[in-house]
Amino acid sequence: MEKMVKATFHALDYIIFTVILLISAGIGIFYAWRDRNRQNTNEFLLGGRKMPLLPVTLSVMASFLSSVSVLGIPTEVFYNGAIYWVGIFSGFLGFPFIVHFIIPVFHNIGCASSFEYLEMRFNKLVRIIGCLVFQLQMILYMAVVLYAPALALNQVMGIDMLVSILVIGLVCTFYTAIGGLKAVMWTDAFQMIIVFAGLMTLIIKATIEVGGIAKVFEKASAGGKLEIDNFDPSPMVRHTVWTLILGGFMTALTVYGGNQAMVQRYVSMKNLRGAQTALYLQLPASIVFTSLLVYTGLVLFAKYGDQSPVPCIIPKADQLIPYLVMDVLGNAYGVPGLFVACIFSASLSTVSSGVNALALVFMTDIFKPIYKKITLTEVNESKATVYSKVVALLYGLLTIGLAFLSQYFGTLILQISLSIFGMVGGPLLALFVMALFFPCINSLGATVGMICSLTFSFWLAIGTIASRPSPPTYACPVDTNTTLTNYTTHWTTNYTTLSTTTALYNSSTDIENIQVAAAEKTGLQTFYSISYLWYSTLAVLVAVSVALLVSCFSGGTKKKPVDRRLLSPLYLWIASLANTYNSTDLEMHILNKTDSKQGSVDKINGTINENGSHTGNGEKAIIIERIQNGEKTVIVERSEHL
Repeated sequence: MEKMVKATFHALDYIIFTVILLISAGIGIFYAWRDRNRQNTNEFLLGGRKMPLLPVTLSVMASFLSSVSVLGIPTEVFYNGAIYWVGIFSGFLGFPFIVHFIIPVFHNIGCASSFEYLEMRFNKLVRIIGCLVFQLQMILYMAVVLYAPALALNQVMGIDMLVSILVIGLVCTFYTAIGGLKAVMWTDAFQMIIVFAGLMTLIIKATIEVGGIAKVFEKASAGGKLEIDNFDPSPMVRHTVWTLILGGFMTALTVYGGNQAMVQRYVSMKNLRGAQTALYLQLPASIVFTSLLVYTGLVLFAKYGDQSPVPCIIPKADQLIPYLVMDVLGNAYGVPGLFVACIFSASLSTVSSGVNALALVFMTDIFKPIYKKITLTEVNESKATVYSKVVALLYGLLTIGLAFLSQYFGTLILQISLSIFGMVGGPLLALFVMALFFPCINSLGATVGMICSLTFSFWLAIGTIASRPSPPTYACPVDTNTTLTNYTTHWTTNYTTLSTTTALYNSSTDIENIQVAAAEKTGLQTFYSISYLWYSTLAVLVAVSVALLVSCFSGGTKKKPVDRRLLSPLYLWIASLANTYNSTDLEMHILNKTDSKQGSVDKINGTINENGSHTGNGEKAIIIERIQNGEKTVIVERSEHL
């Protein structure tokens, strides 16, 4: 039996909700009006490359905290325990790696699109492949970001899905299309405040109702939800310490290192240090918000662990948070409106960021090159700005349309769409890993490696969905006053939260059914049960392995040397540790060189004569003469103080 929670929205709830949406739209109008006399594509798509630290930091944070994360992480903890929290430690590996070994390359070469970089490193074909894959990824993701919260709010709060999708989609499309990146970032900053306020309000009120923090942890401990020390090395286990830290590291690279929406924010800042600071600030922010969402999941368990409302009161597990809101905050006029605005704000920030990134990619990687090829001239800047706004508008409308279509294809198409999004993140990351860290990989190797990685990822995603056991059905009490059975021990949700660039959704499945099925699985079926957190890692390994093999047999990059500026500082540092030479081609000599004056160097019978004064504080320099094609060049390979 299903019983919907009666919507208790008061007039004050609607007022608060409407005001928050109007403020978001107003920010877009403000920046469109303020910059009306100096609008160009650089201003519209990159904020003039002068964005301050605060909005960039909060905007990146908003991308981390999507609406589906707000709905999904607490649900994950409710069913599978607080071990998800261990994933925060992956940030201690991921963020410094991205800050020092990836961001400097993008920022120093000054490219607007990360796919421009791919053309500089490989060729135009690789750029086009990466661009198209990214667009597929973001369009599917944004459609789900619109659809998922609309579904939850519709079935629990009675808010019509048509209204939800149209409100979120049209508002964010409006302020993104007229205000550009500045509007997106400052709106993200405002929306993060709303998300934090709504979340804290729910946590405090629900904790009080349960009986306090001590009671929350007492019930969670009794239910086995605080066990976070699973060190099982098997990649088939959904969440272990190793999976969450190491797999989470690759996920962080996918989200923050290889995603155009993030790169766009890095290059929008004045200098490299500002971009690095903005990302470093994400570490404490991700720890705080992940901890809050995990604690919300524990509160959920303390509240409903003995009498789960799924599936007899609410049909889907991802409706637990809206159900909790109406249960504990329904009588506090204005507060439910604040939390609904929290969920909508998280959707707005994610979709607006995606729309802006898609507009930049289309203009930079598709429209401008085609226009130049056809007309043999650059597109007029004022026209390009108008085209950018039109493209942003069209992408927003396309997202709204796909969100509506999702409801007509049932759960399966939603799972496939989200799985494809998760699978695409790995191959895209692989392209940048090959470009940054493997100078021996050439364009052919990168192309073949990317195609193989995509094929592997799609196969894994579809195979995983197809081999998943069907969710069980339960007989619910006929009498609405009958105490609900404890479904928590029999029902679990493999519900993986969504970030800016990776996602995988698994429908509700029964623990006992999974255990029985796992015992019977062999071969491919066992492989399909691998934890979703290893998908990006596998995609990168496939791509790099194939690319190295193809590049090896096609001559590597001998005919097209790689510009050192396009390589990661990590690779350059490792390469600098090696100092090799071939004795048949090189002659090594030692020169004593003064600080005050460098003497002339002559080769006489294998010795070096120096003409010049010596101050007594000199340097020992290793001089290498390279004999090639009858010509001699002298290279100072290394010098050290005496």
